[in-house]
Amino acid sequence: MFPIWLLALPLAVSGIFLSNLNSSCFRCMCEASTGCTGQVTECRQTYCGPFSISRAYWMDAGQVVLSRDTPTRWGAFEDCANDYNCATDIINQYMEKYGTDCNNDGVVDCVDYTMLHINGGPLCHQPLRGAFANTFSKCMRQAMRKF
Repeated sequence: MFPIWLLALPLAVSGIFLSNLNSSCFRCMCEASTGCTGQVTECRQTYCGPFSISRAYWMDAGQVVLSRDTPTRWGAFEDCANDYNCATDIINQYMEKYGTDCNNDGVVDCVDYTMLHINGGPLCHQPLRGAFANTFSKCMRQAMRKF
C-alpha cells in the first residue's frame, strides 16, 4: 500500500525550499539593488523597480502582474516591477522555478536567492561582487542582529 504521507511530501519540500525567502531577505535584496528608498518607481534602461527586474526575468518568472491586470497589457511588466509587493511576487516565482544552492554550502538561503536574482539561473554560482555585495552583506548582518 502507498503511504499517504508521501502525497504531502512535495508540498512540505516546496514550503521548506522558499522558507528562507522572507521579508528581511527581500529588504536586503532591495537595499543592494536600488537603496530601497521607496522612490524607485520607474525603469532605468531595461531594469525596473526597487529590485531592478528586467523584462526577461519577469517573463522567465511567468509574467506576474498586479491583481486585475493581464500580462499582455502594454505596461503590465513595468507596473508590477515598480510595485514592491508585486515585484516580490515576481522574485518568488523566479525562485520557485530556479532556486538552488548557488554557493554550494548545503543550504538554500537568502544568499543563494540573491545570487540567483542577480546572476540568473545558469550563472548563479558566481559570487556577489562590488558595492552590491557590500551593501547586501551589511544589510544581512544588521537583519541577523535583530533576531
